[in-house]
Amino acid sequence: MVRLAALLALALTTPALAEDAAHRADRLTTQSLNRRAAAAIARRDRDVGPSQAGYRSARARYEREMAEWRARVAACNAGDWSACR
Repeated sequence: MVRLAALLALALTTPALAEDAAHRADRLTTQSLNRRAAAAIARRDRDVGPSQAGYRSARARYEREMAEWRARVAACNAGDWSACR
């Protein structure tokens, strides 16, 4: 009876150990994929940085020009005919 209990206990723990090994392998694979993805994102950000700076500069210039144009339109609509060009 003791042998049967020992065999039963062994049989029940073996799949759990195999499952734990598979889970560990999945976890390690996921960590590796995450590290590679983080490195790819860092490379992308490093390579895109200069063009993003150019975009921000152009966007700021556009926003300034639009604010000036809106101010001229508002002045023109308010009766300042010199602003209507």
